[in-house]
Amino acid sequence: MIIDILMTMLLPVLMAYSLVGEQAHEILGVLMFGLFVVHHVINRKWWTGLFRGKYNAVRILSTAVNIFLAVFMIMQPVSGILMSKYILKNVTLGGTASVMRTIHMTLAYWGFIMMSFHIGLHARMMVGKVVPKMKTAVRKGVTFLFIIGAVYGVYAFVHRGIGNYLLMKTAFAFFDMNEPRIWFFLDYMAVMILFATLGYLIQKGLLHVGTKGKRGA
Repeated sequence: MIIDILMTMLLPVLMAYSLVGEQAHEILGVLMFGLFVVHHVINRKWWTGLFRGKYNAVRILSTAVNIFLAVFMIMQPVSGILMSKYILKNVTLGGTASVMRTIHMTLAYWGFIMMSFHIGLHARMMVGKVVPKMKTAVRKGVTFLFIIGAVYGVYAFVHRGIGNYLLMKTAFAFFDMNEPRIWFFLDYMAVMILFATLGYLIQKGLLHVGTKGKRGA
């Protein structure tokens, strides 16, 4: 849980790139990859169980997201290392800077979306443990905040042009250096909430359909 929380906190900070500085970005990137490795070592039984048991819609979705996310998280540091100006500046591959930058940026945004979606797929367990302990008023308040966050996340997604980065329509990441940092982080946290909510709702819908199907059978 601690590893997951740290990775979640690092995600919007890594997306800030120029706002936190290139050297800090590299250091945090190495930290994120280290946490990613630890996360998978702890959850190694998931990989050994890939070919065991039956696959329903929920498991297929979760497996696909996990595998794609793992690929992104491995390719990210590889492309980052080949562009490194500080930590591994001596590791270079001549004439690939432009290509590596495009790959790194595109994977960063896809990884951001996929990790947020991944959080939503695993939120059901946390919700099942925490929500029953909440008072009704608190539960409604938290739900309302998440709805507001997700709705604002739609605006932030469009406003920040994240779709253009995902589709490789933008060659360079744009940062308004005069903008207060807090607005950037709030926008990206809202986008995280949006895709985490989508992951949670899609999984919940698939579980509901699967349950109805069993009852019908």
